Amino acid sequence: MPEVRRSFAPGEKKTYNPPVNAADPGPDAPGTALAAPVVMKFGGSSVSDLDRLRSVAAKVALRARDQPVVVVVSAMGKTTNGLVDMARELSSPPPVRELDMLLTTGERSSMALLAIAIQAAGQPAISLTGSQCGIITDHQHGRARIMEVRPFRIVDELAAGSVVIVGGFQGVSYKREVTTLGRGGSDTTAVALAAALGADCEIYSDVDGVYSADPREVSGARPIPELDYETMQALARAGAKVLHSQAVELAEDRGIAIYARHVSPGITGQTVIRRNPVTKLGVRAVASDPTIVDLGVELRCVAPRVLGELSAELAALGLRYLKVDSRGAGGLLSHSQRTDSGAIVRRFAELVRSLGANVESACIRDRLSLVSCIGAGIEERPEIAAHAHRALKAAGISLEGVHTDTRSLAFVVRRSQRRAAVEALHAAFIGAPPPVI
Repeated sequence: MPEVRRSFAPGEKKTYNPPVNAADPGPDAPGTALAAPVVMKFGGSSVSDLDRLRSVAAKVALRARDQPVVVVVSAMGKTTNGLVDMARELSSPPPVRELDMLLTTGERSSMALLAIAIQAAGQPAISLTGSQCGIITDHQHGRARIMEVRPFRIVDELAAGSVVIVGGFQGVSYKREVTTLGRGGSDTTAVALAAALGADCEIYSDVDGVYSADPREVSGARPIPELDYETMQALARAGAKVLHSQAVELAEDRGIAIYARHVSPGITGQTVIRRNPVTKLGVRAVASDPTIVDLGVELRCVAPRVLGELSAELAALGLRYLKVDSRGAGGLLSHSQRTDSGAIVRRFAELVRSLGANVESACIRDRLSLVSCIGAGIEERPEIAAHAHRALKAAGISLEGVHTDTRSLAFVVRRSQRRAAVEALHAAFIGAPPPVI
């Protein structure tokens, strides 16, 4: 977990004395006491055009009247996807260092435009890159992890009365290289800054919190007012797009509550993610990841050393549901949650070739999706798996694989059947909401 400065114990009054300057990081440095700031994160759909960006600017300027505000912003709309596509047109795969340098321009554009819009609304504002606001990462291009946060520049700017807009998804490594945090990394930026500043963390998107399924696909999806960290992590890993799993992991480690809200002011629903006790066992939600690749290799009789090296190599690739037995190893790769998925597939192919005559067979199966039932106690209740199988069979869904862990029961299905599988499982375990009387 990253080291963060100026964190607060649970229940402690969230005020602090900002340092006179960035060279004075001491927690007892003299200065004017400020109310604790709030960190507001806005996703790409919330700032996808200038009208939406102006709406966000007005929302932030209004909030800044009451307390100091730090904003974390993603790239506008589908900017990141467009940049990746252009890079791949030139080179496949593109050099990871240059790809990181390229992708951070999306967040830099949106943060500067938002700062301009907030200033136009009459509120002082300044935009800062990840490196300028002290987000220090390891040296993994494309999926760096935050190691430390040094928010001295942010604290100084807040003390001067400015809203601070931070480009999400990015930091700087100890080698002074620009790095990105991977898909959904702006959520992680927001939580890390909230921990460093002793702030609340609010995540705004085009849905009002977490639902029992994607409400854009399942008409009977129900809002979930509160979730514990572990269940939210399972949902994020399963493909729910409200929050990124690394952000939830960091929030749990630092005791930061996350408020997931709709960006539109007239919609008041929300989901609070914190250390909530589990009050209901069984399936709470159904999530899906639309683009999964199944990677596997089966070996002839080999020494345990070779099998151990193979499993270590596959674990390093970050595969989900990694399975290792005496015959081989395999796991699942998400295209939608990784910007480097193409490079991982190529690395897997190279690994298979390096094993030579030890390989009995190998597979790279795509056009698959992962549909997951999420909740507490799933693994200990075999009747849940039996009921899920019956529901999928009745809907005519062909299963390509089944995986389970503490909070999830996941089914690999053909991509063409993903939505039907989500609807079947949601109807089986959650059903339609009760009628409004």
